[in-house]
Amino acid sequence: MKISYVRLGWVRAEIIEQHKGITVQALDKRRNRGKFIEGQHWKKVHGVIMYHYENIDQLFEEFNESVA
Repeated sequence: MKISYVRLGWVRAEIIEQHKGITVQALDKRRNRGKFIEGQHWKKVHGVIMYHYENIDQLFEEFNESVA
């Protein structure tokens, strides 16, 4: 049985909050402190901050591996 899922790509912060539980304020804080790389984890499109859903997943997985 093949497991498939839809890649979301660039989404608004509210989608990250709904699906991952990371608040909009926490995302903004990480972006402002330089934890997220512009163009890879976030970008600004027509005045709206967008976050890359899968790249943020990958970043957290790498962080968890380095801590463990």
